[in-house]
Amino acid sequence: MKALRPFEQRWLTWMRRHHLVGPGDRVLLAVSGGPDSMALFSLFWACHTQLGVTLGVAHVNHGLRGAEAEQDALFVRRQCEALKVPYWEATLQPARLKSMSGQSRQAVAREARYRVLKALADQGEMTKIAVGHTCNDQAETILMWMLRGAGTAGLAGIPVTREQMIIRPLLHLTRAELLAYLTEKGWSYRRDASNDQPVYLRNRIRLQLLPLLKDVNPRIVQTLARQADILREDHEYLDRMARDAFASMVDSHTSGIRLDRAALLALPRALQRRVVLLALQHVTRQNARPRFDLIISILEHVVEGQSGAKVEWKGVHVVREYEGVLFLSSEAATRDATHDKEVHLSLTLPGSLQWPLTGQMLECRVQPASTPRNLSGPDRAYFDMGSFSQPLIVRSWRPGDYFFPVGLHGRRKKLQDFFSDLKLGHVQRKRVPLLVAPEGILWVGGYRADHRFQVSSQTKEIMVAHLTPAAAHPVKPSVPLG
Repeated sequence: MKALRPFEQRWLTWMRRHHLVGPGDRVLLAVSGGPDSMALFSLFWACHTQLGVTLGVAHVNHGLRGAEAEQDALFVRRQCEALKVPYWEATLQPARLKSMSGQSRQAVAREARYRVLKALADQGEMTKIAVGHTCNDQAETILMWMLRGAGTAGLAGIPVTREQMIIRPLLHLTRAELLAYLTEKGWSYRRDASNDQPVYLRNRIRLQLLPLLKDVNPRIVQTLARQADILREDHEYLDRMARDAFASMVDSHTSGIRLDRAALLALPRALQRRVVLLALQHVTRQNARPRFDLIISILEHVVEGQSGAKVEWKGVHVVREYEGVLFLSSEAATRDATHDKEVHLSLTLPGSLQWPLTGQMLECRVQPASTPRNLSGPDRAYFDMGSFSQPLIVRSWRPGDYFFPVGLHGRRKKLQDFFSDLKLGHVQRKRVPLLVAPEGILWVGGYRADHRFQVSSQTKEIMVAHLTPAAAHPVKPSVPLG
């Protein structure tokens, strides 16, 4: 076994301390041909026996630099052939990169590159993907996020690992150290001329801003990298606290999720912002990073605003309803709008039906008054069959509806006021099934019966109405619930 150079030995010690790979791992090296990735290749080649890993190399041509990019691929392929290292190559389609909106071409190309690397890793049965980000890349990234006014998530910079499979074994090393190592080792590399053009923000930071900062602090690259490590630890701690808080205050909602407003307001502002972000990510099912001013708008105009206040963002509707804050997807919001159209179903005694807006099953049957009765509750009610006529219908709430609730001593109450007392929002009101006879509303399903139709000592026959939850009846509802 050939002796390691001092630089290689230090890198091997760092790798063992951080456990980025283990014996038996199959590591796919992402090699562009540039100095960083060639240093990655050289270090792994020198130390793969000591690490107990098997190597493979992947080269991704972004399809943006024509013949120059083809020469890069040829350079990497020949190096792999010389060392007898398995080699895979893929080319991205520039037209597809241009067609995607909402991100810069560089950001889109970067994500596409990761997808291709994962596909190549699967093809080669590799367990890790190593990429060549350096301490300089970390410094540039932090400055980019700083200029955008990022919080701790952005200022934490590039993590050493991504999704466990992707590792960055050079993140603690500067580009100057790697160039010196390649010179000592006698390994050549390719240069990407586009990196020397001050067109993109990262290039301008590298070529113009960092040299100015080095005049003030010659070790600015290492300083920024250390700052990222500190802020990453702070961010991870705050993120754990926010996730615990989110879990304690979130309830599932038929159209999305609901946060307890009082619990949210009791948190420090730093955690409030993170909980709102988690709610948005939960509804969109994406690791979205909305602008800071959107988070503040949700907190100030919805959470701290009046009931009914609303903010919309990329298909998410955030609405305050009394003491809850609803986060609804656009599909759910559209579906709720369709539910504003009255649902009207006939019910024959005895009989049952499934309420399409919630999936609940409503069953009504008739029994002699002498039959023992279970206690009434929110899911069960009893009525004097002689106090109302048929046909019966089950429908949703209409403005102007009223009834005479049990417990109000015969006083009439508008359903709108009844729902307001219960702090039921507009969406929830529309989902409540009303059992209605020609004489009026018999039962606000799951909430209160009308006292005019109560069972008395003169009752001969009783109608029993019973609501059971949707989970007890896995029948597909007639209106999609999502």
